[in-house]
Amino acid sequence: MNANKRYENFIVFLAPLINSLGGIAIDLYAPSIPSMGRELGAGPSLMQNTITITLLFYAIGQLFFGIVADARGRRPAVLLGLSVFLAGSLLATAATSIDMLLLARALQGFAIGACQVVARALLVDVVKGPRFYVAIIYLSLAFGLGPVVAPYVGGVIEVHLGWRYNFVLYAAYAVIVLAFVLAGLKESLAPVARRSVLQIVGGYRFILVDSRFCASVIILGSSFSAFLLWNVFGPHIVQERLGHSAQYFGTTALGVGSCYLAGTLLNRALIRVVFPETLMWTGLGLFLLGIISIAAVPDALSLTNILGGIMLIAFGQGFIFSNAMARSMSLFPDRAGVAASLQGCLMLVFGALTSGVVSTLPLESNLAIAGVFFVLLLVSLSGMLAARARWQVSMA
Repeated sequence: MNANKRYENFIVFLAPLINSLGGIAIDLYAPSIPSMGRELGAGPSLMQNTITITLLFYAIGQLFFGIVADARGRRPAVLLGLSVFLAGSLLATAATSIDMLLLARALQGFAIGACQVVARALLVDVVKGPRFYVAIIYLSLAFGLGPVVAPYVGGVIEVHLGWRYNFVLYAAYAVIVLAFVLAGLKESLAPVARRSVLQIVGGYRFILVDSRFCASVIILGSSFSAFLLWNVFGPHIVQERLGHSAQYFGTTALGVGSCYLAGTLLNRALIRVVFPETLMWTGLGLFLLGIISIAAVPDALSLTNILGGIMLIAFGQGFIFSNAMARSMSLFPDRAGVAASLQGCLMLVFGALTSGVVSTLPLESNLAIAGVFFVLLLVSLSGMLAARARWQVSMA
């Protein structure tokens, strides 16, 4: 009994540690994007696409490692994922061209697909009872802290050591996580519970035809994109257009991430007394207020208005994102792993497409930036209206 309890404690620690790798994978190097572009001879649009390609391969990795985790086991899936992430990190440290860097980021993105899938599956396999919900909170916080802390750390590294050391830190962090996995992780998927690839793919098809799930994915995709975009176009505006340092951008990203984390924590406190749908509409209202704040100085690049508005937007996503995810996951309690990997894949594809489109836009004024967020607001609104209608029909 004591041995089982100790192992459960280890998994409650290990699962968030694994998941945190995905949380820092996009944001740590964001402050270095302008200097990387200068050294590798790539313009701002192409450099922003290093985020787009990471998201695309992250989405593919979610599906791939979801299949591996259910067909071969949790331990092989996470060991393969961490090994590929380490290889991608080392390749990036030695990159001498934008093509090498894009390949390295694709490998990193593909590899972190294992993190979220395996981390969640481990908790489902090992942790039972009320403690499971506490462990899920730790899992979410570990992932959410990445976008808060990583850009600031990356900005400090860029100023004092240079951009390649961001990828050295990625590699070192992967080695630490890999060491814990090798030292203590046991296989938790029983042989009788393993499924064939055809069975897993059949589960995807069943989930995709559910209109409530699709509406929730639209909300999640637009919410994720709204939170992501500052790290896509922010470095260019702050460093190239307004002349601030990489560390300064990292500080702004820390502020934006902190607002998202504060919204998430407040949402967790209010969820016991306020309906989730009410909280989501509150988040949408904050989203609109943020857009209005950005557009208040339409013809200039006013960093004060941009940051104030984006912080409001990020705070609002804290109310939208977790409630939309909880609602969509509640649809398939017997297919939670399959639903999680498919949900994550579609959300990341949405984010990748959004960042890809935004990287082609000039964004020369506050009004242009506000317009990008307004389109995302309309998409989120359409998803919320569709979800509301579908849930009312299902309850009737």
